[in-house]
Amino acid sequence: MIITKETIAHYLLGRGLLTFDSVVDGDLLVVEATSRNRNFKVIRTAGPGYFVKQVKTFEPQAVETMRYETACYWLSHNDPDFEPLRALMPKFYDSDPARHALVIELLPEGGSLSEYHRQLGSFPVEVGVQLGRILGTYQREMGRRLREGAKSSAFARRVPWILSLHQTNQSIFGQLSAANTQVLNIVQSYPDFPQTLDRMSAGWRSDSLIHGDIKWDNLHVTVENDGEGNAEGADAGMSLRLIDWELADFGDACWDAGAVFQSYLSFWVFSMPAVAGVPAEQLVGAAQFPVEKMQPAIRAFWKTYVETRGLDSEEAREALERSVSYGAARMIQTAYEYMFHAPQITTSALYLLQLSLNILKSPREAVASLLAL
Repeated sequence: MIITKETIAHYLLGRGLLTFDSVVDGDLLVVEATSRNRNFKVIRTAGPGYFVKQVKTFEPQAVETMRYETACYWLSHNDPDFEPLRALMPKFYDSDPARHALVIELLPEGGSLSEYHRQLGSFPVEVGVQLGRILGTYQREMGRRLREGAKSSAFARRVPWILSLHQTNQSIFGQLSAANTQVLNIVQSYPDFPQTLDRMSAGWRSDSLIHGDIKWDNLHVTVENDGEGNAEGADAGMSLRLIDWELADFGDACWDAGAVFQSYLSFWVFSMPAVAGVPAEQLVGAAQFPVEKMQPAIRAFWKTYVETRGLDSEEAREALERSVSYGAARMIQTAYEYMFHAPQITTSALYLLQLSLNILKSPREAVASLLAL
């Protein structure tokens, strides 16, 4: 069954998630929000709202990513070893393996962390604190449970594909966008990229459950009113939920921490004027969102993350360098994703690849100069 706006009420009735009374009374508004998957927002006033996801195509890769996300939600509510995830994600209601569909909580009105920062025009320390607490909590608890024998056959323990991008055979270039082909050429042309990516791949660990795709678009922000109907961003209560667990797996905890670093740095880079041939110092000075304005939040993230995970000073030093290097690799993936349908690589993507290369060559310098840690 393909779920559509016309059939979704019937589908939810069949799954026991709606009553005939609610349908007859008209307490049902369906909003289609299809993107990579077939998505629907089911809005109600007399009951919980639902977010329904179904694969758009039944190709193996789409089915696999839906299976991973479904496993995370199901395990968080049915397996005590995975209970720490429950507070980080929307509530789980139903999974339908036969139709490759998932029903979760429709989160309150809000937006992505990207939208939040753009609207606010600043980078609150509280966001960094919450990010550190979210990652540190589930990595600490899931790491302990893994050491104590927690396991699930739902996860394959994959190494992120971007760490082997340089090994991609040129025979597939015709299947890529022109811009993606240029990204791949750049990664394969500079020796420091293959060497560092190979080293990170060889040193990959499986010491925690990881989200695998942490970025600001996958963090939902809900801002609470101050009691007088106002929500003034940094001065109002805000909470974060992690969504889109399609790349979740048992893997290296530092990958998710590095993804937080790269989210800040990529936001900075993409805020620079995209003008070719301009000296780097001039571009940095013209950034709409200077990295210096982000550094207090970055420091708050790392301090909270280290404290929450319970890392000692030596463990924290090692984790910081690994996380920064993984963050640089994640920048390559960000550039690749942004160029997925582009006819020509953009200047901003080139900036991001240059920054990635600089960090991979000297992660310790990046820790001091870029992150101010």
